[in-house]
Amino acid sequence: VLGRMIAKRHALATLLGFTHWADYVTANKMVGKAAAAGAFIARIVEASAARAAADYETLLRRKRADAPGAAGLSAWESGYYAEQVRKSDYDLDARELRPYFPFRRVKQGVLDLSARLFGVSFRAREDAPVWHPSVECWEMVEDGRTVGRFYLDMHPRADKYSHAAQFEVRTGVAGRQIPEAALICNFPGGEPGDPGLMEHGDVRTLLHEFGHLLHNLFAGRQRWLGIGGLRPEADFIEVPSQLYEEWAWDPGVLAAFARHHETGVAIPADLVRRLKRASEFGKGLQMRRQMVFAHLALSAYDRPPAEVDLDTLYRTFTERYVPFPYVEETHFPCGFGHLDGYSAMYYTYMWSLVIAKDFFSRFDGADLMDAARARRYREAVLEPGGSKPAAAMVEAFLGRPFSFDAFQRWLDESA
Repeated sequence: VLGRMIAKRHALATLLGFTHWADYVTANKMVGKAAAAGAFIARIVEASAARAAADYETLLRRKRADAPGAAGLSAWESGYYAEQVRKSDYDLDARELRPYFPFRRVKQGVLDLSARLFGVSFRAREDAPVWHPSVECWEMVEDGRTVGRFYLDMHPRADKYSHAAQFEVRTGVAGRQIPEAALICNFPGGEPGDPGLMEHGDVRTLLHEFGHLLHNLFAGRQRWLGIGGLRPEADFIEVPSQLYEEWAWDPGVLAAFARHHETGVAIPADLVRRLKRASEFGKGLQMRRQMVFAHLALSAYDRPPAEVDLDTLYRTFTERYVPFPYVEETHFPCGFGHLDGYSAMYYTYMWSLVIAKDFFSRFDGADLMDAARARRYREAVLEPGGSKPAAAMVEAFLGRPFSFDAFQRWLDESA
């Protein structure tokens, strides 16, 4: 099935005059062409080299504490030993955090944070029709007017979508209809007596998806249907969501809502700092692993189908980019769903992260509640939607094209 899909896409692309599908699918993205995506992947690989090597040596050193003389590390061991390093080197057990993140407090905290930053308010609509009793309807209000509506379907149930995502329900059109969207997530809680204690990763996920939601609602005020909502280039869509995750690492931001579900005590700033230091460990190896996926996706579509051997490509990039040995007879590409929807564009996650890090450098790290900067970001980036090229929105906010510098500084920071 995968081989037939790759062949059909190649046929469609060449019919339209492109050399291959990768050039076709990147032609209307920020990156512009497949060769530029390849160059970007190579740059991430180079940028992460020192950090990845240091990460691996730390993991191997920890393994040798259990198995003296160990010559190397396998991929399936890396997660276990990374957690051991976080406990021993960074004095962090992730279970320490959960009592501070009861679901309802976190949800209200994200609403309050968004209201303060972006100059709006949110109100619940208990009379609105919803598709399940646990779903909540909310409206976004500005200057006394309802300017957006969204639905929160936040807890798991039988046969429900099992991940976390933001979906457009209705595209807004200026003067005609307000934008509507939904967050479909699967966070703890939802049952009587269950406080829904979240992991910090859940908090980041909620902020990530809320970043998409705000983008959708603020951008849904265009005159024309096709440019409102999430309509910028596909390699820019993840920027607002990845940027909003940064607020999950700030002790002051978290202290406003992250309170122990039994004592009410705010999360200690030292615990947040330890969490951030521990989370930074392994980022070099993570970048390298992501580039295995990105280069595999690009290479599946940047050549004639007869030259595509996915197992060989995956082996090649695994051996080139990560220190863990290739595992025979695993056939990873057959389960790599991004080869379908994203096709050649898996690079977009990292492309967006580079821009998000650059954007974050324009916020005041000592005061992430600065509404003036958030308002400027809203006007330059969130509100235009697809009405401007993403590069123009980047220049409007940064005053220049995006740079690799902030991303490199983050990558080089010692955990």
